[in-house]
Amino acid sequence: MSTLSTATSKIVCRVVGGVLEAARGSFPAVVRLETTSACNARCIICPHRDMTRPVTTMDTATYNRLIDECAEARCREVHLHNFGEPLLDRRLEERVAYAKQRGIGRVKIFCNGSLLTADRARGLIEAGLDEVKVSFDGATREEFERIRTPLRFDTVVHNVVELVKLRNHLGAKLKVRVACCSTTDKQATMQTLAETVDDFSFGKLHNWGGQTAPTKTIRKPCSRLWRTFTVLANGDVSLCCLDYDGQHLLGHVGVECSIRDVWNGPRYDEVRRAHRRARQSDVPLCANCTKAFL
Repeated sequence: MSTLSTATSKIVCRVVGGVLEAARGSFPAVVRLETTSACNARCIICPHRDMTRPVTTMDTATYNRLIDECAEARCREVHLHNFGEPLLDRRLEERVAYAKQRGIGRVKIFCNGSLLTADRARGLIEAGLDEVKVSFDGATREEFERIRTPLRFDTVVHNVVELVKLRNHLGAKLKVRVACCSTTDKQATMQTLAETVDDFSFGKLHNWGGQTAPTKTIRKPCSRLWRTFTVLANGDVSLCCLDYDGQHLLGHVGVECSIRDVWNGPRYDEVRRAHRRARQSDVPLCANCTKAFL
């Protein structure tokens, strides 16, 4: 990194990091609960196949305790996904219903769409789910199935279309969105579902905490450290949603340790301080992560 890049990085991180720190609440704005770390896909753009931590499902007692804390803290948004396919959790509908009953304003899942059958769709709508986002990559059937193996293009498209029809029939407020991060033709990709769903967005591929070298040189503080909180299925708190293998743990939420305890604890502060000082290289997972560069 050049002297100019280093100097610029320090200024950017000090200013932006200072704003983020000043705005940070005593409880995270968004809590992500990984109710299951299992996945039925082996997408070529995702390192789930390289994950070495145990595949497991969050127990009900832990989940309910965390939702209770979120409700008491008036947390505005809870995501019931992280690094697994949420619809592999057979209790997902019950979990959504519990979160809504406790007053969580926005409950969301991010799924691959392959398991979003009519029964599951109805169950999630009736439970009060606020948003479902479906990952959808590839401009053609062939490209989709090459990227998102072993999922089937026609199955996912059918499930999304039927979900929207059911949502409309029931008059539910559920938002149905589709996200794409890998395709050779954006217009062709959108033609499949853009007229059906509420929103179709394109994002950039990231390098999963530095699996490949970044091309940019100006550092920035990652806003996730001041905004989101990620609990793995076993109760461990990971650095962020890109920490797919739980390499950098900031704590463990249990009977004697709460979300608030970890969020305001020394391990979180240490990482935030590194980002504010443009010293992301002190944090191995952040050192070459594309989310830590402008």
